[in-house]
Amino acid sequence: MKKNRAFTLIELLVVIAIIALLIGILLPAIGKAKRTANELKDATQTRSIVQAMNVFAVSNGDNYPLPSRLDRNDKTLSGTGLNNPIQKDKTRHIVSILLFQGLIQTEIALSPVELGLYEQYSDYEADRPDAAVGTNDTEKAQALWDPGFRATPMDGLVTNGVEGAPAGQPGANGSGGFSYAHMTPFLLRRNNWSFTTSAVIPVISTRGAAYELDGNGQSGSWQLINSATAQANGKTPLGINSVTLGMFGSRSDWTGNVAFADEHTEKPNRPDPQTVIWQFSGLTNEGKAQADNLFVNESDTLRTPTTPLTEKVNLTTSSNRNAFMWQYYNVEVATNGSNLQISPYYD
Repeated sequence: MKKNRAFTLIELLVVIAIIALLIGILLPAIGKAKRTANELKDATQTRSIVQAMNVFAVSNGDNYPLPSRLDRNDKTLSGTGLNNPIQKDKTRHIVSILLFQGLIQTEIALSPVELGLYEQYSDYEADRPDAAVGTNDTEKAQALWDPGFRATPMDGLVTNGVEGAPAGQPGANGSGGFSYAHMTPFLLRRNNWSFTTSAVIPVISTRGAAYELDGNGQSGSWQLINSATAQANGKTPLGINSVTLGMFGSRSDWTGNVAFADEHTEKPNRPDPQTVIWQFSGLTNEGKAQADNLFVNESDTLRTPTTPLTEKVNLTTSSNRNAFMWQYYNVEVATNGSNLQISPYYD
């Protein structure tokens, strides 16, 4: 009678070793494929947000959503405690307008490569939002967006259209629901807050880190600030230890997706993409045309930072036209429109 032959211990060990080797070879490839897929999805989402802004603009005089312009009668946010309607123009309310009109969904607002204190917003109210102005459904039905939506982890609570102070620390009121940076719609930069087919105006991008100029505007290079000892509290600029550096795999410099006004996207591996060129009129001829740092409020003439990235960035004393991409949780401005400051969220 023929007996069945069993595997020997050595044969089993060889098989196990081969399987382990194959897994070791395949796992990095699978991880890389997944990362590439997430980066492509992220690019699609940034483009979708710009497309939504353009669709909105077509029906609104070619203007991108601006809460202070839409809510002039204070039916969504109360004017109580505001020195100027511009204070309504925060990231949370700009994005909430797109959500309210169904131009984007909350899952589009969250990046698939997100590493920060963000998650898909689950409490959005597109009908009679509880956080809007009013004490009854009839009054709240006049709201133009849900003011309770949180874009950043520092956003304050809103009760009956009155927005409270920013959170004392990130996530105190809940996680942020919008992963991306956007162009600032203030002062001279407000001219770009409208529909255009420009291929060189960035509108939406991956969030960025804090940079400083090593040298002068003529020939200096951008370096991540040394923030190794800085506290990650949402208010302090972070450079070398910013989570935004790891979203696309690199920890040494920023890489991310940028969606432009004409709805095309790019993935530069530096904060000053070579496709975003600014003419710095105060420099000598050979240095006039240089790449524009997306995350620095540079002088239009000298390329140097006009105001350093701090807890509050003053835009009035250094009003420029070049790109300045960020998301921010607070806007402070005097009654006459002077001394306009935004509070960027740093992580």
